[in-house]
Amino acid sequence: MKASINWLKEFVEFSLTPQEIAETLTMSGLEVEGMEETEDDTLLEVNVPPNRPDCLSINGIAREISAVLGLTLKQPHISVSESGAVERPAVEIKDAGLCMRYSARIIRGVRIAPSPQRISERLELHGIRAKNNVVDITNYVLLEMGHPLHAFDLDKLSGSSIVVRQAGSTDKFLTLDNDERTLSSEMLLIWDKEKPVAIAGVMGGLNTEVAGDTVNILLESACFNPASVRRTSKTLNLSTESSYRFERGADIEGLIKALDRAAHLIAEIAGGEVSAMADNYPASFIPVQIPFKFSKINAVLGIDINPQRAEELLTRLGFKIKREGDGPTVVPPCYRQDVRCDIDVIEEIARLYGYDKIPATLPAIRMQSELPAMRNLIKTVTESLRKSGYSEAINYSFLNPSAFDKLMLSPDDARRNLIKIRNPLKNEDEALRTTLIPALLENVRLNLSRGEKSLRFFELSKVFLPSGQKLPAEPLRLSAVYLKGADSSSLWQGKHDGFYDLKGALEGLFAELRIQDYSFAAEGFCEPYLHPGKSCAVRAGNMVIGSIGALHPAAAQGFDISGEIYLFELDAEKLLLNIPAGITYRPLPKYPYVERDMAIVVLNEIKSADVSAAILNAEPDMIESVSLFDIYTGAHIPEGKKSLAFAIRYRAGDRTLTDSEVDLIHSKILKQLADSFRAELRS
Repeated sequence: MKASINWLKEFVEFSLTPQEIAETLTMSGLEVEGMEETEDDTLLEVNVPPNRPDCLSINGIAREISAVLGLTLKQPHISVSESGAVERPAVEIKDAGLCMRYSARIIRGVRIAPSPQRISERLELHGIRAKNNVVDITNYVLLEMGHPLHAFDLDKLSGSSIVVRQAGSTDKFLTLDNDERTLSSEMLLIWDKEKPVAIAGVMGGLNTEVAGDTVNILLESACFNPASVRRTSKTLNLSTESSYRFERGADIEGLIKALDRAAHLIAEIAGGEVSAMADNYPASFIPVQIPFKFSKINAVLGIDINPQRAEELLTRLGFKIKREGDGPTVVPPCYRQDVRCDIDVIEEIARLYGYDKIPATLPAIRMQSELPAMRNLIKTVTESLRKSGYSEAINYSFLNPSAFDKLMLSPDDARRNLIKIRNPLKNEDEALRTTLIPALLENVRLNLSRGEKSLRFFELSKVFLPSGQKLPAEPLRLSAVYLKGADSSSLWQGKHDGFYDLKGALEGLFAELRIQDYSFAAEGFCEPYLHPGKSCAVRAGNMVIGSIGALHPAAAQGFDISGEIYLFELDAEKLLLNIPAGITYRPLPKYPYVERDMAIVVLNEIKSADVSAAILNAEPDMIESVSLFDIYTGAHIPEGKKSLAFAIRYRAGDRTLTDSEVDLIHSKILKQLADSFRAELRS
């Protein structure tokens, strides 16, 4: 926001130099980022925070200066003579949630001409090109009072009535910049009796432009829903001085003052007769009432400031102090919508008291020798997957509900129970996510479209589930996706299934977390977006913590991606529950091991993991480890059967095992496998 020192002095008489005013504003929270000297003025470049739309005007910045310096704030002269009082424009608001107030005056008999030099020079100094006296006055008042206005050529309107309603089936509109805009049905428009004449809060239409032949005008001053204006502005890729202010929140109680200020200047400069005012205000503004304890000021700020001094500072900002009922109540003015609770009030007191007067003290810090368990898990997971070649993705927390259809989730799937966002950035992303998978698949699609052929991503983030409380449950999820691509530059052929690459990364993570009691179980598992023959549940301890598998071809088609895509999603909190509380150390073995191989033939349906567990449990004190190193079907193996080969390591803790002892245990294992699995020793 640019602010002329000379213009500011018309509102508040100060004797400080521009440099001192810049320092004063910066120390009170409005950072002055630069100054520009002109022939007889100085222009301040003020960085106004997004929550302070009340300072997007000369009047707003002057109000801050007057409050900080304790000076009187002067207001511009406003005098409206309603010579055309019998005429009053009709205003109808169809949706009071999108347009909270709409006021208008008709001015007949204006003479369109170039603006006086004092108007045009100030506009150009503040970055707005002068056009004609009426349009320039609306922009002048915008800069001066901070409230956007718009002037319509009354003779180009169908009648003198205004209707505020959404676009509906109207999908095209020609704006003042002579650009045809494509509208969506929910965009708010200003209509006359027959046609749209402006995009509410963004830009007027070319069909009612105030031009050289304009004689009669309708002057608008309104208050629109900030989220609606922002969505419209973003969708149309059209940001204006008006939309910039409406997006941050307009002063609904101050719009009449802006309307009258503009009507006063137009009558003074362009002539004309001003009509009575139409003011459609469906629901009056209700001020915020903040219960306040003055004793809390010193506790929070660490200073000694008495209630009288605090009240005086608040009064300078336009706050009111009520003393009714249980205690004092602070009532911020309408234009301070950023002040909602007592801490906000204390911040205002601190600003005016002076941050530089608050003594600097070191905060008390509680020393902690170890990271909290969840932070430790996040750190370990991130490092482990990075070491496996996966890059971390951080996606928005929003989700398009149509993604569930692409994932083929059933209508009663709990993940379809969404929390809708009241004001989404895009209509498509209207809910908070309940799974990380759609965003990762979108990452794959985006990278494939840019020619990437092999991808490894993971994301460790929260999902949002309805809890029945005011705030949703936010459990942490870990998901990873792997696209196995042909890599001709690799030394290794990589002919194995990509499922094992992803499974290996997951097993590496379990090793990092010291989780040994885990398994992969396909029985009874059904995740609709995974291939039914290449997927399974991931178990840790006695609980299912997630799923892993190949992406179902139909789901891949839904996301417009192709290739060998594998993914997993885990409940990170269940993962945390299975991490051992401590580390158990064992001394190095004193006696050597003996290793024997065993190849058996079993039915295809028998899982190698079950056989491996049976071997390990046969003599747990003597068997140190069991490793599957070969699975074979084909020649010399009967139809419907397979060969499994294991390496078994034997070791005793108190002696060196003899061959006869190992032979005895080996034979016992073979017998147990024959009894349990009808296994036969492969010849």
